[in-house]
Amino acid sequence: MLRFTNVDHKPIRLPPIYGYRTHPLLPLRQALDPVLPHIDQLDEFIRIAKTECHFPSEHGLTREESAAIYIYTMEWGEQSLYRVLNGLLRIKDRTVLVPWHGYLKLFDNALKKLPSHHVSLWRGVNVDISKNFKEGEELTWWNITSSSTSVKVVKQFLGQGWVWV
Repeated sequence: MLRFTNVDHKPIRLPPIYGYRTHPLLPLRQALDPVLPHIDQLDEFIRIAKTECHFPSEHGLTREESAAIYIYTMEWGEQSLYRVLNGLLRIKDRTVLVPWHGYLKLFDNALKKLPSHHVSLWRGVNVDISKNFKEGEELTWWNITSSSTSVKVVKQFLGQGWVWV
């Protein structure tokens, strides 16, 4: 459920993330090597991602790029890659992201190859955050968040009593 609900309730100003775009493009295992000791079972999930990812890709992704997206979507508890990375993306001290530059480069490279779609997306938030944001206000979303084109999918995760955005 956290995948659809993790959100900061108040907007915060964070500096940009510098350095990952100039990082060399590496295979997934090498890109995640600096964070390997800090995430339980990461080596095993890298292996699974490279085996189970969508490849060959009709969008020209390499197996490494496809696996970078796949591993981000994998759930293995509190140490899931997406949970750890999203937590770090919300920290003001951007140096905590330096060990992630290789992965961010590979992930960003993969996402750039995917086609753009203009659709309405849904995600649930467990509190009313509307008072924290003004219509037309520009903000930077410092998470990579799950969403769905179907409100039904999000509702299945959340149940009743949630706010829909």
